[in-house]
Amino acid sequence: MVNPLTRCVQDYALPPFATMRPSDIAPALRAAIDEMTLDLNSIEDDLDDPDADLTWESVMDRLEIITDPLHRLWLVVVHLSEVMNSPELRAAKTVMEAEVLQMTTRCDQSLSLFRAMSSLRTSAAFGTYSVEQKACPLDTIYTYMIATLKGVNLTTHDRDRFNAMQLRRATLNTTFLNNVRDAIKTFAVVIDNRTELDGVPDSALALFANNAVAAGYDHATAANGPWKLSLETPVLSRVLEHCSNRALREKLYCANVAKASAPPFDNSIVIEEILHLRQETARLLGFESYAELSLTTKMAPSVAAVDDMIESLRSKCYDKSVAEVEQLAVFASTHGQAEPLAPWDLASARVQSEEYDFDEEELKQYFPLPRVLAGLFEWVKQLFGIQVEAADGDEETWHPDVLFFRMRDMDQPDTPVVAQFYLDLFTRPGEKDHGSWSQALACRSKVLRTEKFPVRVPVVCLVWNQTPPIEDAPVLLSFFEVEKMFNLFGYGLRTALTRAECTLASSIAGYEWDVMDVAGKFVSHFCHHRETINLISGHVKTGEPLPDSLFDKLVAAKEFMPATTMLRQLNFAAVDMALHHDFDPKEETIDEVQQRLAHRFFVIPPAIEDRFPCWLGQIFPGSYAAGYYSYRWSDMLASDAFVAFEEADSQEAWEATGRHFRDTMFALMGTDDPNRVFEKFRGRKPDPTALLKQYGLL
Repeated sequence: MVNPLTRCVQDYALPPFATMRPSDIAPALRAAIDEMTLDLNSIEDDLDDPDADLTWESVMDRLEIITDPLHRLWLVVVHLSEVMNSPELRAAKTVMEAEVLQMTTRCDQSLSLFRAMSSLRTSAAFGTYSVEQKACPLDTIYTYMIATLKGVNLTTHDRDRFNAMQLRRATLNTTFLNNVRDAIKTFAVVIDNRTELDGVPDSALALFANNAVAAGYDHATAANGPWKLSLETPVLSRVLEHCSNRALREKLYCANVAKASAPPFDNSIVIEEILHLRQETARLLGFESYAELSLTTKMAPSVAAVDDMIESLRSKCYDKSVAEVEQLAVFASTHGQAEPLAPWDLASARVQSEEYDFDEEELKQYFPLPRVLAGLFEWVKQLFGIQVEAADGDEETWHPDVLFFRMRDMDQPDTPVVAQFYLDLFTRPGEKDHGSWSQALACRSKVLRTEKFPVRVPVVCLVWNQTPPIEDAPVLLSFFEVEKMFNLFGYGLRTALTRAECTLASSIAGYEWDVMDVAGKFVSHFCHHRETINLISGHVKTGEPLPDSLFDKLVAAKEFMPATTMLRQLNFAAVDMALHHDFDPKEETIDEVQQRLAHRFFVIPPAIEDRFPCWLGQIFPGSYAAGYYSYRWSDMLASDAFVAFEEADSQEAWEATGRHFRDTMFALMGTDDPNRVFEKFRGRKPDPTALLKQYGLL
C-alpha cells in the first residue's frame, strides 16, 4: 500500500489529514530525503560542469522543484504538532527532525548552488530578469545570507561545529515548545463555590463546567459547578477580565506568567543554552552578537537604531501610562479595593464597561460567529474582489470541526481560484497550541503548476482558539475576539493574494521580518470602521446590526490603557534585544536582565513570578529572536496604510483603494523592496503619525 503522505506529494494533492497516521511520517520523509539527495547530487554535477549553461531555469527553477517535496511534508508534520499534538506525533517528529535538518543544511551549504547563483547575478541575462527574480534569490541580502548565515563559506571544521549547533538548537526548540504545551496542559484549578467566581458571565461558567465534565466531573453544570479553570486563553481571559475574586485572578495570572519556568517543565535552562548557541553561531559567522546577525536580513540598520526606536516610543508612552494607571487606581479604590494595583488588576472588563457605558455580554449578542464570518467574507469581496466559497468535504481535514474554503478572483475572467485555506476555529485543550496563527502548507509557484492550476495556488491554515459551542448555545464573540479574527484573516490574505511566482518570494522567506505583521494589523483596523461593522454584526435574535450608540462607545474604548499595553510590548522587544546583543551570563542572569529593564517600562511592577522568556515562543524558539521590535514597525505601516481608507470619501473610492492595496501591499511584498512597495501604495514614505494617534500619543 502506498504511503498516503508520499502519494499526496507525488500527486501534487493536499495532505491526507484524515487517513494518515504518525507511523506514515518517517517513511514518507525518508523517501523524500532520498529523492532530494539524488536530485541534489545531479544538479551539483551539472552545475560543476565548466561548460554548464547557467540559466534561471537550470538553477533556480530546478532548485525549487527538488526542494519542494521534503519542504511540504515537513510543514505538514510541524503543523500537526501544533494542532493535533500527541505522544505518537511528538515521537515521529523527534525521530525525523535531525535527518530533515541535515538534508536542508546540505542544500543550504552547497557551494555549487551558491556559485551558480553568483554567476547568474553577474551574467548578461541578469538585466532581462523580472524585479522579483532580481530581488528574490539574487539580491545582495539573499546571497549574503546564503554565503554567511547558512555557513557555506566556513572551513570544514567550523562548518561541522555550525551544523552540530543547528541540530542541537532544533532539539532545544522542540523541547521549549513541548514544555510550554505540557505546563499549560497540566495546570488546573477546580472551583466548587460559585461565590469564588462572582462577576464571571454565564457563558464563561458554561465553558468552565464543560471543561469540568471533560475532566471527569460528569455532573458539572454552569449553574452549580464544579468549574474547571485552566491557562487556556478562553478561560484565562474571562477570569482576569470579569472575576471580582482578586485572589483567584492573582493565582491564575501568576501561574500563567510563570509557566514553563520550573521543573518538571523548566525552560530556564533551555533558553540559557539557546542563547549560548546563538551567540556562538554569530561569532563563528563573524558577528559580535546574534542581534547583529539577525539584523542583516531586516530593514533596521543597526542594534542602536532599534534601541532608539524602542526608547522613542517608550518615552512617549510612559507619562500617559502613569495617567492611565492613576485613573484605574481611582476606580479600584471607589469599588472597595484597598490594596495597591497589581498586574492581575489591569485586564478588568468592568472598568471598560463602566467607563464607556457598555456591557460586554450585551455587545457579544451582536457578533454571532456565523454572522461575523459571513460579513468578513463579504468585506473581502467588496474591498479586494475576492470571493470566499465553502468547499467542506472536498479535502480531508485533521479534525471534524475544521472548515475548508477556496478564494476566487472576481476581477479576472472565469473567476479563477487563487488560494485555498483551512479554518480551525475552536480550542482543543491538550492537543492544540493556544493563540492564533497562519501556516502556509504550499506557496504560490509558477514552476510547480499542475494540470488543475496553471500556477500552484497557496494553501493556508488559519488556526484560532475560540470557545467551542456548548450544547445548543450559539458561539458569540467578544469584540476583542472579532479583532483577532480579522487579524488572523489578514495573515491569510498576505499569503493568498501574492503574485510572486517562486516560493522564495511567495513564502515568508521572501519577506523582511519588519513587515511580517503588516497585513494582520492592517485588516484588524477595519473593526473600527462603521460600514465594516454593519457587515459583520447582527443581533443573535433579531439580526439587527450594531447600533450607532454602541459603535461610538466601542471607538471610544480604544482609548482604554493603550500606552500601558504598548509599554509591555516594548519591554518584550527591549529584553529580546538585550539578551541577544550585550548579555553576558558571567555578569548577570536572564532574570536579572528582565528585572533591570522592567522599571523603565512598567508603572506597576511586573509580578515577581513573571518569566516571560520561558514561554514567549516568538523569541524562544521562534523567528522573532532579536526581531520582536518588528511588531511595532509593522504596526506603524499598517496604521498609516489604513489612513488611506479613512481618506476615501465614497464607496467607490473605498473599493478602489482596496484594489490598490491588493495590487501593491498584498501582491508585491516579497517580490520587491518593502519600502518601494509601500510607496507605490501611499505615494510617499511611511509616516508614524497614525500609529501615535492610535495609541493616544498625539
